[in-house]
Amino acid sequence: MERAKWIGTIAAVFLILHAANGLAETGPRRMTLPTENIAKETYLIGEPGQFTIALSYEYEILEDARLGPDYYPNVENMFTSNNTLAFEAMYGVSKNISLSVLVPFENIQNTSVADSTVVLGLADESPKFFNFQQGTRGLGDIIVMSYFRANFGNLMRFGDEYYPTSADDYDNYFDAGPQMYAGKQQGPVLAIALGLRLPTGKNDAVDMFGRRIPDDLQLGSGTMDPIVGLLFFQRAYRLGWGLSGLLRISSQENVYHYEWGSEFIASGYFSYRLTKKLEWINHFNFTFLGRDIKDGYPVTNRGARILMMAPSLMYDTGSRVSLQATAQIPIYRDFNEVQLSSDYIINLRTSYSFD
Repeated sequence: MERAKWIGTIAAVFLILHAANGLAETGPRRMTLPTENIAKETYLIGEPGQFTIALSYEYEILEDARLGPDYYPNVENMFTSNNTLAFEAMYGVSKNISLSVLVPFENIQNTSVADSTVVLGLADESPKFFNFQQGTRGLGDIIVMSYFRANFGNLMRFGDEYYPTSADDYDNYFDAGPQMYAGKQQGPVLAIALGLRLPTGKNDAVDMFGRRIPDDLQLGSGTMDPIVGLLFFQRAYRLGWGLSGLLRISSQENVYHYEWGSEFIASGYFSYRLTKKLEWINHFNFTFLGRDIKDGYPVTNRGARILMMAPSLMYDTGSRVSLQATAQIPIYRDFNEVQLSSDYIINLRTSYSFD
């Protein structure tokens, strides 16, 4: 009798979770693009032949359900974890042209923890929790970018000369010959960004029942989307600041008749070099996620407006290696219908530059 109760409970819970699988609100899916580094890398890659490689790790967990800007009961006890290990390569073609490629390897897992005493109304002595997990891991969609810069330094009387005005300024001076250094006045610089998100990630993963998992849990979008953007930055001695805007344009539906909504990211940053090797950077990133389309109809529980503050520390070792740690913290979140949200995103990054 006791065994029958357990078997019946397990079967019922799995039936409920299987039915709810199609309605799982796993949370907003963002462009795999390190916006907190774009403006900075654009002026770092300023010399012909300069090559930079980087490795970054990003962690995000979405577990708080929200309806619009407000909290909403997470009845299914659902959460989604996103782990991304990305390889970046950047090359300066000429003084004002640079190229980059970002290759992400992702681990996306969505878990529902069903409480049988709540979902099924069973007695307290019944089995309490059952996990249902779906997700995938592997190569995601590769992003290739090109940047075309225009330097208005001479026009705006911001030249390359550096004249220390105090003893503190000497601490900020890099005697690096033709290479850029933090004490130099740079800019203002305007850059046009053009790129593509390539459909390299698989989008046919299935769950334990053999059914294809939701599109926002797949590694790839299944479409080739163009990316356009405009970036501005300037540096004077220890200070740096800039603005950027990137738009990923949804171009078509994939083979499963699913079309991702377009995505726009606006970013503003301010940086201050604390010492010769240590720099503090603070970004404010606003992300607009458009609503997805399925079989020609808008998809519910998709689309959002998110404002994040992203403080960061970058350490230059002095041997062409830099280390960076960034924490993105939400300031404002507004979701279309019910979706999961995260309280923070952690990004760790190291890069190496050589000629």
